[in-house]
Amino acid sequence: MRARLARRGALWLLSIRDAFVSLIPLTLFGVLAVLLRNLPLPFHQHYLQTADGAALGGLLDRIIEGTHGVSGLALAVLVAIHLRQRQPAGPTMDDMPPMLAVGLSSLINFMLATLTIFHQRGALGFDLMLIGIGIGLFSAEYLRWASRRRWLTLFDTAHDTDTEMHAALRLCLPTIVSGLIALTAASLLAVLPGPDRLFVALAGLAQESTHGNYLAVTFATLTNQLFWFVGVHGGHILDTFGGSLFAAAPALPGGHLLNRTLFNAFVLVGGAGATLGLLAALHLNSRCGGQRRIARIAAIPALFNINEMVLFGLPVVLSPFYLIPFVLAPVSLGLLSVAALNLGWLELRPVNIPWTTPPILSGWLLTGSLAGVLLQSGGILLSTAIYWPFVKAAERQRVAGEDRLFKETAETILGNRPGRASVLRRTDETGLLGRRVLARLREDIRHGRLLLHFQPKHDGEDRLLGFEALVRWPQAPHRAITPAVTVALAEDGGAIGDLGGWVFAQALAFKEALNREGFGVLTVAVNVSPVQLADAGFAERIAAILGEHRVRPEEIEIEITESHAMPDDPTSERNIRRLAEMGFALAMDDFGMGHTSLLHLRRFDVAVIKIDGSLTREVRENGTNADIIRAITALGRARGIAVVAEFVESGAQKQALQAMGCTVFQGYHYSPPLPAAACLDYCRRHPPAATPPGRA
Repeated sequence: MRARLARRGALWLLSIRDAFVSLIPLTLFGVLAVLLRNLPLPFHQHYLQTADGAALGGLLDRIIEGTHGVSGLALAVLVAIHLRQRQPAGPTMDDMPPMLAVGLSSLINFMLATLTIFHQRGALGFDLMLIGIGIGLFSAEYLRWASRRRWLTLFDTAHDTDTEMHAALRLCLPTIVSGLIALTAASLLAVLPGPDRLFVALAGLAQESTHGNYLAVTFATLTNQLFWFVGVHGGHILDTFGGSLFAAAPALPGGHLLNRTLFNAFVLVGGAGATLGLLAALHLNSRCGGQRRIARIAAIPALFNINEMVLFGLPVVLSPFYLIPFVLAPVSLGLLSVAALNLGWLELRPVNIPWTTPPILSGWLLTGSLAGVLLQSGGILLSTAIYWPFVKAAERQRVAGEDRLFKETAETILGNRPGRASVLRRTDETGLLGRRVLARLREDIRHGRLLLHFQPKHDGEDRLLGFEALVRWPQAPHRAITPAVTVALAEDGGAIGDLGGWVFAQALAFKEALNREGFGVLTVAVNVSPVQLADAGFAERIAAILGEHRVRPEEIEIEITESHAMPDDPTSERNIRRLAEMGFALAMDDFGMGHTSLLHLRRFDVAVIKIDGSLTREVRENGTNADIIRAITALGRARGIAVVAEFVESGAQKQALQAMGCTVFQGYHYSPPLPAAACLDYCRRHPPAATPPGRA
């Protein structure tokens, strides 16, 4: 039971986190409007008061009301939808409510609850985010439970009914019952005493204490932070219910139990949570990833004490990593500021400044001395130090999670099973990451940021015969994005044409360099995907690239890879025959595994067979592999086809493969793939064969 509850709690937290992330466009729109509306520049504020600026001010006010004003409602719907997405599927489709139905139910429940509790205000925004979270969780869980109760689906219809009609009628009664439950719960909450009594009691306790202003700043900061942490605007809570904590107290320094100006300028440095310290720690510890990107976006608003992007974008809200520093940093700054005021190190001037005035500037304006500047600067350093270890822990978790996700995505992309290409159409994190990597790959292909390396091929007497061109992506976003993943992703994402054209052009340029240095006898093998062969214009593009280089087709070997099944269609047949007519030698890569068939030898004029590495690696230990290789080499001899063994890593392995009939060898026993510049030196150290590799 405990494990079950823990899993359900984790599911809720993930759904709430995802909902806050989904709110980023709404949040950013509102944040920009708040910034422009409250920009602390006298000429700007004066302009907004003029007849010309009033229209702009009204527009900004409407944007603020339209974005912040519906955030609670939007959160309720998003939490419900995200939770429904993460809930485990039932035995049948009818056991799971449609996501749109869950979203509609949460909207209804939110409106019923808030109009019951806050009928005089009718608020739908920040103040009600906590209620929105609760409504969203309840709506998704209840509808999932109700969908499995046949006695609640009284309006069930035959399955030949329209799908949408069937789902809507089935959930009519559960939706009504859900609304009545929300209405009842809200009615009970509405009669409970308001929280203002608690704040009055706390203020009274502080008034009676000799350390009253220390208690007041602690109470106010805890209230602000804990409400913000669960997604409720803590500043609105203090303004609505906690005014007694800021009551006048002439006997105390600053003239108040807690001076609100002091609280805004020296405690909430960067906004709730003293988030300028968090942003500084993120910039110093996060070299890449989503946290750093959000930190960059949030930096400018935070300089004006607007921190919704930090709280909801990272998100800090409901994050177990950030609860302690999110409370500890502003509490520490609050106690430090009150101490400075009580000890006479700080004296506040009777001036009013906009709450969006940036730190350092606000410290100077409020104190008229360096004391305010130094206190704010020290506060930023202190909050940075407090956030530092927590940011490092969060970054370690992010890196580990990203590493796992990249590996899972790479495995999915390479998976040799039906539907592999659908990874780019998936809506989960794997699909999102796949699309991000594909976009990065397209960009790097377009700007020529990929590289070609070349691996040597030798004959049985260890004479150099040629090279195979192998693509490398040095700026790939993760080490799990191997060359195989790169090619598969390009195939699945429609970028293989651009990648293949670039590879072919670079390989021909390399062959030109070999010819100039006197190594014209060597061949260069270039891999071609079956996906490229299915393109009607492929052969013509190859011919056009060939025409731009002083290379003969006979010097180039085209290896048809086995990432996909060889298309059995007229277009592929026409391309292959056109390549052969131009004079290119055709090779079948990874022969003996995957989709390759003996029928290909009958369909095409194949000059070379390359045995798959999964066979050659264990040839000395696995008798079955050895038998398969002997059969392939016997076929090669009978058909006059050269047989290449890949992944040859030792002399003993090479000798065994040669004894079985292999005629060409490629692998780390000779050399890893080399940059083009290193290949010329390799050619000088390994004299090539007098004649090109036979079409044996």
